[in-house]
Amino acid sequence: MKPYEDTHLRQRVGAIIERQKQGKIVIAAYEDGSGLPTRQDLPTIKAAQYPHDYAVGDCGYLDYDSQLGAYIFTQKPGTDLPKVLAHYQPLALGEATVQLANRQATIRVNDTEITFTGVPVWEPAYNLLKEINSELARANAGVIVWKINWDEQGADLQNRLFQGAAPRLRNGQALVHLTGFAYDEDHTLVYAGAVGYKTSLESIRATLMTSKPLTLVHDQQDVYLSSLDRYEQVWQALPEYTSHHTAYVARQALPGKWDPEDPYGYLLVFQSTDEPKQEMLRLFPERLKEALEIPVLDDWSVALWKAAKDQGYIRDLVTAGDCLKGFRLHLKADWHGLITEMLKEETITL
Repeated sequence: MKPYEDTHLRQRVGAIIERQKQGKIVIAAYEDGSGLPTRQDLPTIKAAQYPHDYAVGDCGYLDYDSQLGAYIFTQKPGTDLPKVLAHYQPLALGEATVQLANRQATIRVNDTEITFTGVPVWEPAYNLLKEINSELARANAGVIVWKINWDEQGADLQNRLFQGAAPRLRNGQALVHLTGFAYDEDHTLVYAGAVGYKTSLESIRATLMTSKPLTLVHDQQDVYLSSLDRYEQVWQALPEYTSHHTAYVARQALPGKWDPEDPYGYLLVFQSTDEPKQEMLRLFPERLKEALEIPVLDDWSVALWKAAKDQGYIRDLVTAGDCLKGFRLHLKADWHGLITEMLKEETITL
């Protein structure tokens, strides 16, 4: 995997480091990922008389540095520093090496080595960089990572659910990461396997129940999805990660859940299946038997599947992750006419 670099961050932090080498105390204008204290962290800020921009209580002044996009704090002689600056750390730029197999990040700066475990390696690289820098800021490490190198040794990349970052599903209030998904050509969500905090998963479920739209973010693209009338849901707690894994499956994709009024039914084949093609051909006649009033024999599966695909009665779903294959069956199509014609042609027999 190609290293990820944020050259803009490197340049900005490099300029801050140069000011710090001059003995300046640099204060961020806002939470910008630099790990510096922000203007809001300082006590009792008020407008100051020229030549200063702000007074910080009785202990000093803030002056805006337009080249940095940050402030310089000047301490008044004979005063104490604000508590937030008592452990002020000059910054240093560093690189992180992320080991994919054991989800560990190691940052080395001069003689210092910092290690984080449980790194969410499925995150997009820019999100991962932001999370690493947030952890470094919380630890007051004085280090900003601008580059991520990937250590793929021991990582089973072939068997990963996704070769890139894990897709995400979001509404207006919450976001969860996906283990898999399936949606049809009309962008109707049929299945989503999701991992996240229970409150976030509940928010997604509420959106599905009220048939409101969702956004799928995958391969740096946004796909806007609509909902069906009802989804079945199962939960599994993941105590190690303080999260839950849940599956949302549309009613029309489950055995015995179809209604006579449904225009479509769905077949889903999952990663746990040893023989995906055989599982698809097993599910196919079972679904037709439930939905149609005419008899359907298991022996017709292969021939009927091919004919139905040719007629457009079966359409592929867009799937990824733990959902290997998915198909939409047009239940209102002329299945009776298709089967009758195939019997006449002796493509299938009674």
